[in-house]
Amino acid sequence: MPFRPRVFQHATEEALGGPLPEALTTGCSAYAAAGTPLQKARAIGELMAALDREVDADTAQAIMQRCACIGQGVIEKALALQREARDLDDLLARLNAAHIGGGHLRREGNVIHAEYDHCYCGSVSKTKAPISATYCACSCGWFVRLFEALMGRPINVEMQGSIIRGDEACRFRIHLAASPGD
Repeated sequence: MPFRPRVFQHATEEALGGPLPEALTTGCSAYAAAGTPLQKARAIGELMAALDREVDADTAQAIMQRCACIGQGVIEKALALQREARDLDDLLARLNAAHIGGGHLRREGNVIHAEYDHCYCGSVSKTKAPISATYCACSCGWFVRLFEALMGRPINVEMQGSIIRGDEACRFRIHLAASPGD
Protein backbone atom coordinates (compact mmCIF):
# COMPACT_ATOMS: atom_id res chain seq x y z
CA MET A 1 0.00 0.00 0.00
CA PRO A 2 1.40 3.43 -0.83
CA PHE A 3 2.35 6.11 1.66
CA ARG A 4 -0.69 8.08 2.77
CA PRO A 5 0.17 11.74 3.44
CA ARG A 6 -3.13 12.47 5.21
CA VAL A 7 -2.57 9.63 7.66
CA PHE A 8 0.99 10.86 8.23
CA GLN A 9 -0.22 14.44 8.78
CA HIS A 10 -2.90 13.33 11.24
CA ALA A 11 -0.49 11.06 13.15
CA THR A 12 2.09 13.85 13.34
CA GLU A 13 -0.41 16.48 14.49
CA GLU A 14 -1.71 14.05 17.10
CA ALA A 15 1.80 13.24 18.36
CA LEU A 16 2.89 16.88 18.43
CA GLY A 17 -0.39 18.27 19.75
CA GLY A 18 -0.52 20.86 16.98
CA PRO A 19 0.05 21.59 13.31
CA LEU A 20 2.79 20.06 11.20
CA PRO A 21 6.13 21.84 11.16
CA GLU A 22 6.69 23.58 7.80
CA ALA A 23 9.36 21.11 6.67
CA LEU A 24 6.90 18.22 7.05
CA THR A 25 4.11 20.09 5.27
CA THR A 26 6.53 20.78 2.42
CA GLY A 27 7.55 17.09 2.35
CA CYS A 28 3.95 15.92 2.14
CA SER A 29 3.31 18.37 -0.69
CA ALA A 30 6.41 17.13 -2.53
CA TYR A 31 5.16 13.55 -2.23
CA ALA A 32 1.71 14.51 -3.53
CA ALA A 33 3.28 16.33 -6.49
CA ALA A 34 5.60 13.44 -7.40
CA GLY A 35 4.56 11.66 -10.55
CA THR A 36 6.70 8.55 -10.77
CA PRO A 37 7.43 5.83 -8.21
CA LEU A 38 11.08 6.93 -8.09
CA GLN A 39 10.07 10.55 -7.43
CA LYS A 40 7.69 9.39 -4.70
CA ALA A 41 10.42 7.28 -3.08
CA ARG A 42 12.82 10.24 -3.13
CA ALA A 43 10.13 12.50 -1.65
CA ILE A 44 9.60 10.02 1.18
CA GLY A 45 13.36 9.92 1.77
CA GLU A 46 13.41 13.69 2.11
CA LEU A 47 10.28 13.65 4.29
CA MET A 48 11.79 11.08 6.66
CA ALA A 49 15.02 13.10 6.87
CA ALA A 50 12.91 16.13 7.82
CA LEU A 51 10.95 14.08 10.37
CA ASP A 52 14.21 12.88 11.92
CA ARG A 53 15.37 16.52 12.20
CA GLU A 54 12.08 17.88 13.54
CA VAL A 55 11.27 15.38 16.31
CA ASP A 56 13.10 13.01 18.63
CA ALA A 57 13.52 9.36 17.62
CA ASP A 58 10.77 8.02 19.91
CA THR A 59 8.23 10.52 18.57
CA ALA A 60 9.23 9.76 14.97
CA GLN A 61 8.79 6.04 15.64
CA ALA A 62 5.38 6.61 17.23
CA ILE A 63 4.25 8.74 14.28
CA MET A 64 5.27 6.15 11.73
CA GLN A 65 3.75 3.28 13.73
CA ARG A 66 0.43 5.12 13.49
CA CYS A 67 0.87 5.09 9.69
CA ALA A 68 0.74 1.30 9.48
CA CYS A 69 -1.23 0.23 6.43
CA ILE A 70 -2.68 -3.06 7.66
CA GLY A 71 -6.25 -3.44 6.47
CA GLN A 72 -9.12 -4.84 8.47
CA GLY A 73 -9.41 -7.66 5.91
CA VAL A 74 -5.93 -8.91 6.81
CA ILE A 75 -6.76 -8.84 10.50
CA GLU A 76 -10.03 -10.69 9.90
CA LYS A 77 -8.24 -13.35 7.84
CA ALA A 78 -5.64 -13.77 10.61
CA LEU A 79 -8.38 -14.07 13.23
CA ALA A 80 -10.09 -16.75 11.12
CA LEU A 81 -6.78 -18.64 10.92
CA GLN A 82 -6.42 -18.29 14.69
CA ARG A 83 -9.82 -19.93 15.24
CA GLU A 84 -8.59 -22.94 13.22
CA ALA A 85 -5.17 -23.14 14.91
CA ARG A 86 -4.36 -25.59 17.71
CA ASP A 87 -1.84 -23.27 19.36
CA LEU A 88 0.42 -20.28 18.71
CA ASP A 89 2.96 -22.26 16.71
CA ASP A 90 0.22 -23.68 14.49
CA LEU A 91 -1.16 -20.15 14.05
CA LEU A 92 2.26 -18.90 12.95
CA ALA A 93 2.48 -21.77 10.44
CA ARG A 94 -0.95 -20.85 9.09
CA LEU A 95 -0.02 -17.15 8.89
CA ASN A 96 3.16 -18.12 7.03
CA ALA A 97 1.21 -20.31 4.58
CA ALA A 98 -1.17 -17.40 3.96
CA HIS A 99 1.84 -15.08 3.64
CA ILE A 100 0.55 -12.80 6.38
CA GLY A 101 3.48 -11.05 8.02
CA GLY A 102 6.02 -11.82 5.32
CA GLY A 103 5.78 -15.61 5.48
CA HIS A 104 8.74 -16.00 7.85
CA LEU A 105 7.26 -15.92 11.35
CA ARG A 106 8.86 -18.10 14.01
CA ARG A 107 8.61 -18.16 17.78
CA GLU A 108 11.30 -18.44 20.43
CA GLY A 109 9.70 -18.32 23.86
CA ASN A 110 7.80 -15.05 24.26
CA VAL A 111 9.27 -13.53 21.08
CA ILE A 112 8.07 -13.95 17.52
CA HIS A 113 10.70 -13.23 14.92
CA ALA A 114 9.40 -11.80 11.65
CA GLU A 115 11.34 -11.24 8.46
CA TYR A 116 10.63 -9.70 5.07
CA ASP A 117 12.93 -10.85 2.30
CA HIS A 118 11.97 -7.81 0.22
CA CYS A 119 10.47 -4.39 0.89
CA TYR A 120 6.69 -4.59 0.64
CA CYS A 121 6.20 -0.85 0.51
CA GLY A 122 5.58 0.20 -3.06
CA SER A 123 6.30 3.80 -2.09
CA VAL A 124 9.97 3.20 -1.30
CA SER A 125 10.94 -0.09 -2.90
CA LYS A 126 11.55 1.64 -6.24
CA THR A 127 14.76 3.32 -5.13
CA LYS A 128 18.18 2.01 -4.18
CA ALA A 129 18.97 5.20 -2.26
CA PRO A 130 18.97 4.58 1.50
CA ILE A 131 15.99 6.01 3.36
CA SER A 132 15.85 6.56 7.09
CA ALA A 133 14.77 3.42 8.91
CA THR A 134 12.27 5.67 10.70
CA TYR A 135 10.01 5.00 7.74
CA CYS A 136 9.97 1.27 8.55
CA ALA A 137 8.39 1.91 11.92
CA CYS A 138 5.12 1.66 9.99
CA SER A 139 5.91 -2.07 9.70
CA CYS A 140 6.34 -2.21 13.47
CA GLY A 141 2.89 -0.65 13.72
CA TRP A 142 1.59 -3.23 11.23
CA PHE A 143 2.79 -6.07 13.45
CA VAL A 144 1.51 -4.30 16.60
CA ARG A 145 -1.99 -4.07 15.14
CA LEU A 146 -1.94 -7.65 13.87
CA PHE A 147 -0.68 -9.27 17.06
CA GLU A 148 -2.70 -7.06 19.41
CA ALA A 149 -5.80 -8.25 17.55
CA LEU A 150 -4.64 -11.87 17.79
CA MET A 151 -3.41 -11.77 21.40
CA GLY A 152 -5.95 -9.33 22.82
CA ARG A 153 -3.32 -7.36 24.71
CA PRO A 154 -0.66 -4.71 24.10
CA ILE A 155 2.31 -5.90 22.06
CA ASN A 156 5.76 -4.35 21.70
CA VAL A 157 7.59 -4.64 18.37
CA GLU A 158 11.17 -3.64 17.67
CA MET A 159 12.85 -3.41 14.31
CA GLN A 160 16.11 -5.32 13.99
CA GLY A 161 16.89 -4.67 10.32
CA SER A 162 15.61 -2.71 7.34
CA ILE A 163 16.20 -3.26 3.65
CA ILE A 164 15.87 0.44 2.86
CA ARG A 165 18.73 1.25 5.20
CA GLY A 166 20.88 -1.38 3.52
CA ASP A 167 20.22 -4.57 5.52
CA GLU A 168 19.66 -7.89 3.70
CA ALA A 169 16.15 -8.22 5.15
CA CYS A 170 13.63 -6.40 7.28
CA ARG A 171 13.64 -8.09 10.68
CA PHE A 172 11.36 -7.56 13.65
CA ARG A 173 11.03 -8.92 17.17
CA ILE A 174 7.44 -9.15 18.38
CA HIS A 175 7.43 -9.33 22.17
CA LEU A 176 4.43 -11.21 23.51
CA ALA A 177 5.31 -10.56 27.16
CA ALA A 178 4.36 -7.34 28.92
CA SER A 179 7.80 -5.84 28.31
CA PRO A 180 10.77 -6.86 26.12
CA GLY A 181 12.69 -8.18 29.14
CA ASP A 182 9.91 -10.54 30.33
